[in-house]
Amino acid sequence: MVLDQEIIAEEMAKTSNIANLLGARIPGFGAPTHIDQLRTQTLRGREPLYLIDGIPLAFNGGAGFLQGPLVKFDSGTVGRVEVLYGPTSIYGAGATGGVIQFFSVQPPRDKALELNLRQSFMFYPGADDPLDSDSLSWRTALRAAGTINRFDYVVSYSHDVQNGVYDGNGDISNPVYYGYTDDDSYFAKLGFEPDEQQRIELLASYVDREFDDTNFETAFTDDNFAIAVEADEDVRFRYTGNSQPKDEKSFFSLSYSHGDLWGNQLTAQVYTREDDIREPLVDLVVGIPPFPDNYQAVKKDESTGVRFQLSRSFNDFLTVVVGADYEEQDREADAFVYDIGTALDRDRVVTEPVRSGLFIYPFELDTLGLFLQAELEVSDRLRFSGGIRHEDAEFEIGSGVRLFDFLQADRPGGSGEDSGYAYNVGVTFDATPQLTVYTNYAEGYTLPSLSQVSTIVPPDQPLESDEAIEPQIVDNYELGIRGIVGSVSYSVAGYYSESDFGENFIYDPATGLGQYNRAPEETYGFEVVGDWQATDRLSLTATYSWVEGEFDPDDSGDFVAQSSLDIPPWKATLNGRYEVTDRLSFNFQVLAVGDRDDAFNDGVDLWEVEGYEVYDIGMDFRYGRGLFSAQITNVLDETYLTPASQSYTNSLPFAPRVAGAPGRAVSLVYDVNF
Repeated sequence: MVLDQEIIAEEMAKTSNIANLLGARIPGFGAPTHIDQLRTQTLRGREPLYLIDGIPLAFNGGAGFLQGPLVKFDSGTVGRVEVLYGPTSIYGAGATGGVIQFFSVQPPRDKALELNLRQSFMFYPGADDPLDSDSLSWRTALRAAGTINRFDYVVSYSHDVQNGVYDGNGDISNPVYYGYTDDDSYFAKLGFEPDEQQRIELLASYVDREFDDTNFETAFTDDNFAIAVEADEDVRFRYTGNSQPKDEKSFFSLSYSHGDLWGNQLTAQVYTREDDIREPLVDLVVGIPPFPDNYQAVKKDESTGVRFQLSRSFNDFLTVVVGADYEEQDREADAFVYDIGTALDRDRVVTEPVRSGLFIYPFELDTLGLFLQAELEVSDRLRFSGGIRHEDAEFEIGSGVRLFDFLQADRPGGSGEDSGYAYNVGVTFDATPQLTVYTNYAEGYTLPSLSQVSTIVPPDQPLESDEAIEPQIVDNYELGIRGIVGSVSYSVAGYYSESDFGENFIYDPATGLGQYNRAPEETYGFEVVGDWQATDRLSLTATYSWVEGEFDPDDSGDFVAQSSLDIPPWKATLNGRYEVTDRLSFNFQVLAVGDRDDAFNDGVDLWEVEGYEVYDIGMDFRYGRGLFSAQITNVLDETYLTPASQSYTNSLPFAPRVAGAPGRAVSLVYDVNF
């Protein structure tokens, strides 16, 4: 599946959150959360691998609060998104659910300099003062691109200010969960082509996020929604010294390609990426041991990788791709507890922590993958594909006491290594010029979350001797059809996957916290996509996706529903665009999310997912070199909780994150090229 520039531009006129784009447009992907976390946003019930121009974006164990992989780069630099469902030999660890790759915008080939200025504003009409600093968010982005002889470039800068989020009741959703950030994003891509076959490219990205010191406290409505209320100046958080929050994310890559190296196509890439995060102070309202009232997490992630790929075509019917990739990851995070008082008449200045501990267990991980993928075109109608990947991993997990461990145990840590093979095979048959049938089988190989595994191994038992450290091998089966009937194109796909050592959570009603579990699991579902070009000016796209998952928590043969953190409820979308003239067009979107109570009924989750519908409308008007866009999201001003926010219900420590989704919002964008 491919999301082109037109779709991206339409969604980015509503939000700068890329995860919202994926949730609104990709079947099988969890519904939009309106936050930077990918909580509840899986692909067909499994974690995908995220890439930008070949650079992996997530670390082993996924992303915690403020570590969303999709905020590592400026959303305005995305030119195309490609989605590959299911495992693949070409990409290894972390890709058991598929691959979602972002490709940055390309420079114009016929201009030495092209400037693009994009200014956007977003506000909530239901706010007391829609245009004040609480409601009004804005973004300014400037991009320069061009080609000069054999050199080309894209450089951009954006400043993104996100203020308060108002729900359908006109309340400010708690800023613990939404809003109040300032992002400065820098991006550069420089290319040099020595000749027609060779290309060298440098890519760099840096995002610096600041957190507004907002003067709000958490309050709760009658239906237990967390909202923000103005606080007395005496209870305002004031950071000093090393406690000042920060969020810096960067990556850099150098790549080389050759289109005809002794008849082969060569690509090679080396990259580094780094996350340096000190979260804002978390006030959990009520402290439940071992969770304190007020704590701050400090996280540092680093990785370096290299990738090599060689492809060759033989007589135009056989294509073979061979290659290797290697990556080193280093991840650590600590937590610091502050005694700043909770009474309204006490000064809440953050000074020195009263105690500290591990937020997650630190680890180092080295992975090496060798792969071969081939495609055989037997005839104009029949194609076979197949591949094999060998993955080798070595890891070392640190020891210590995790701050939020109920046992407060000093776990010994440990080291280990593992390796395995993953295979895939597929068949595509063009039954007629208008109908294609395909089927495939693919294995995926990935290590479990190393920081989570440490929490379930007994404190006196070495990690390397516990089966919880075993990798996850996923067997994935898919059957689908693609076709065209008149002016309608459609696709239908069904899938099933299973693994012996899946990763799941079971929630404890007494604490509201999840317990990590390695157990046999299976997921299955189907998706339907239809595109109708009704007239030359009217186009409609409809999607429906349903996924379900089960696991066997005690390996007894009795399966229960997987958590709704991993298995999203059914989702249906309808998008339409009507071109009134060459300059004026209208668009609309309907997003429906269903109920899911299986995991709640089976005692796995503390919450039931309640469905909702959201309606958006918009208009684009072109004039000269510019494009003016006006979008109204959640037109009916519905009050609802996203699945991500619902996942915190009935969990007292995280009550402040049960925050209403954005209500009716108006976005105004002006985009102009010079």
